[in-house]
Amino acid sequence: MAELKRALGFWTTWAMCLGLVTCSTTLMTLSLGFGDLGAGFTVTHILALLFIILVCLAFSELATTYPRASSLELYTTKALGRAAGISVGLWYGFKDIFGFPAESTLAGIILEHFFPQVPWWGWAILVLTIFMITNMLGIVVAGYTQLALLIIMVCSYVAMAVVGLTLGKPDWSYLTETFLFPPASELYPGTPAGLPSIAVLMLAAVWLFIGVEVAAPLAEEVKNPSKTIPLAMITSMITLFAVEQFLGLSWAASVPREVLLSEPYHVGAAEYLLGPIGGVWFAIISLFATGTTINSVMAGATRVLYGMSREGYLPKIFGWLHPRFRTPWGSLIILYVLMLLVIGSAVTFLGLEAPFSLALSCCFVFLIIYLFMFINVIALRIKRPQDPRPFKMGGPSKVPILAVIGVISTLFILVYTVAPPYGNINILIYGGVYSVALFLVALLIYYLRARKESLS
Repeated sequence: MAELKRALGFWTTWAMCLGLVTCSTTLMTLSLGFGDLGAGFTVTHILALLFIILVCLAFSELATTYPRASSLELYTTKALGRAAGISVGLWYGFKDIFGFPAESTLAGIILEHFFPQVPWWGWAILVLTIFMITNMLGIVVAGYTQLALLIIMVCSYVAMAVVGLTLGKPDWSYLTETFLFPPASELYPGTPAGLPSIAVLMLAAVWLFIGVEVAAPLAEEVKNPSKTIPLAMITSMITLFAVEQFLGLSWAASVPREVLLSEPYHVGAAEYLLGPIGGVWFAIISLFATGTTINSVMAGATRVLYGMSREGYLPKIFGWLHPRFRTPWGSLIILYVLMLLVIGSAVTFLGLEAPFSLALSCCFVFLIIYLFMFINVIALRIKRPQDPRPFKMGGPSKVPILAVIGVISTLFILVYTVAPPYGNINILIYGGVYSVALFLVALLIYYLRARKESLS
């Protein structure tokens, strides 16, 4: 069998890990976080960075030990069995039924701000439909375009931060005060000031880093993966942290709290600092970010579902290719319908809170997946100690302490941010029901597959 070419060096891998900065909901979350806690959100952000570094280390060990494009499903199958592997594969393949509606509903709120003739949910459906059709026709944004947009986004972040710290009349005392004594969270009513408010926003802070695991499936194509993958993943996240901190702190110091906490969030902050021109500037950036995120990730997600169909884990309809465009129309249409249902549910039950709640529901699913990755590291150290490991997480061979810390940290974040008395129960409802439903589907697939193999 032909092998993939190892063509990705440090900078290309670094840029792909950093590509999540083009996600529009990260700008919204940054606005809400610093609007909610002021400089206190910096503490939450630091804790989230430390957690995501643990995630990077876990993926680095797994990806360099088993460098396969199938990645997450493969690691879990080797560690915990086929049923668990199918579950993780389904969770990862369908995770975007929350992420894409979060992006499109945020785009809808921004578009309604400028064009109120159409309600935000109408704009959301239109945005999602446009990029679904784009994928059906086989038009995928080129990598160079993605990289160019990434550069524009980062430069815009820095430029807006400079504007806030120079023309925005920053209140430095507010930053000092809220860093030392974070206020009570308004996003999670009833949360006491200080440490509880810092902890309850951990899921939102982790969302600012979600997507770094994109490097894992590329292990077969990365030069010197044992060094390149962990270095690229960790340095890209530190870079992202620095840029987001610069922008977030400038907003906290120069933009009123009520502006940062109300829609259209970051666009409102840009309008406050630079007037209508600033609002249009950040609106355009946000919409491009939404478009490239949906377009590229939808293309990847549907290929995962297409691959699972070819392997017999999903019905053949997921693997149906259009005879002319040779794109997986079956997976695209099913994913599109599911996302429309999520948008409809969000409009009914969440209202204008839809982008934030859906983004955190997607983050909830990611954390379930990350939990399995930490467990995989521990289980594989015990079950398959003989497998060569070019890169290892810290700790003794059979008890990788950092992986254990990762398990404990993930459970803490999941419980504290979604469970009463302070957590957001909507995230538990959406993310929990999704996770359980696909786990049951995975068990059914496993049972049917095992039965078929026993009869053959």
